[in-house]
Amino acid sequence: MSGEKEKSTVTSAPPSPSPSSVAPSVEFSKGINGLQKVILRESRGSSAEVSLCLSVSLSLRFRSASFHSPFRILTLWAKLCEYGLFIFSVLFAVQAIFKPPKAIRGGIPICFPQFASHGTLDQHGFARNRFWAVDEDPPPFPTNTLNKAFVDLILKPSEEDTKIWPHSFEYRLRIALGPGGDLMLTSRIRNTNSDGKPFSFTFAYHTYFSVSDISEVRVEGLETLDYLDNLQNKERFTEQGDALTFESEVDKIYLSTPTKIAIIDHEKKRTFVLRKDGLPDAVVWNPWDKKAKAMADFGDDEYKHMLCVEAAAVEKAVTLKPGEEWKGRLELSAVPSSYCSGQLDPQRVLQGS
Repeated sequence: MSGEKEKSTVTSAPPSPSPSSVAPSVEFSKGINGLQKVILRESRGSSAEVSLCLSVSLSLRFRSASFHSPFRILTLWAKLCEYGLFIFSVLFAVQAIFKPPKAIRGGIPICFPQFASHGTLDQHGFARNRFWAVDEDPPPFPTNTLNKAFVDLILKPSEEDTKIWPHSFEYRLRIALGPGGDLMLTSRIRNTNSDGKPFSFTFAYHTYFSVSDISEVRVEGLETLDYLDNLQNKERFTEQGDALTFESEVDKIYLSTPTKIAIIDHEKKRTFVLRKDGLPDAVVWNPWDKKAKAMADFGDDEYKHMLCVEAAAVEKAVTLKPGEEWKGRLELSAVPSSYCSGQLDPQRVLQGS
């Protein structure tokens, strides 16, 4: 298939803007036990609820109007506390175990400043295990937020972080809810080192998708591409099939991928569409039966109902000089489909608007 190849985006940091105003689609109120709550709404009926709870943790749940039936609901949570930021959804959440500082499996953990073991830090870096704050007065993002409800989060390094990764940075994340319930994540990472030193990082939105049966799933958009196989010492191969299907463990990093990827679930008659920018790679992972049984926070049979397809920047680390900023954007949408009956043409999904 054809698709536009993308490059990591690095720009100079803009000057400090004037304070931004709260969008009309955002309202603040009191939730359970008097905790502050933010409700994001969009015109077609989708809504997101952000509640400050527990030890300054934040939860986000959103109802999608993507499906005709009001009972077809997508739900996501973003947890912000000392064990990190996660965006959970019916995409997939396993039998999570909460043992700080260990990360919770499922949802969309943020992998920064390191993906997997591609560096000297612990697996997937530290951003998913750290305290994030709600930025109530953020600078404008270079994204169109017209008719979108959004919340802005910010992460800065702690003393603990600088001991293991000696750099100063500012990480801003916008979570936006678009018309029809599309979920948009925009990350902006800026080098704020005062010593004039650049730094490099790898990154991924570690997206867990919920599927009916892994054997009934196809991934379109990665065929004919080169990939690094983590199960074979990161050796480089070329994908041979006309689509990705699954019969055993998979752990691959696809390189120079197109901006759109489709995950087609035949049984659920649903297609997830990933649209990404600034994230040239795509990670595909499923642990299969043996590894699933070996993971304490993963049910023995849960591998059958999940698939990770992750927008990432892994093969070539992103390097920022002081004052430079990188942006990586991911948009997720779910559309009703029936691929088997010919009602969905994957190429139209991938190449369409």
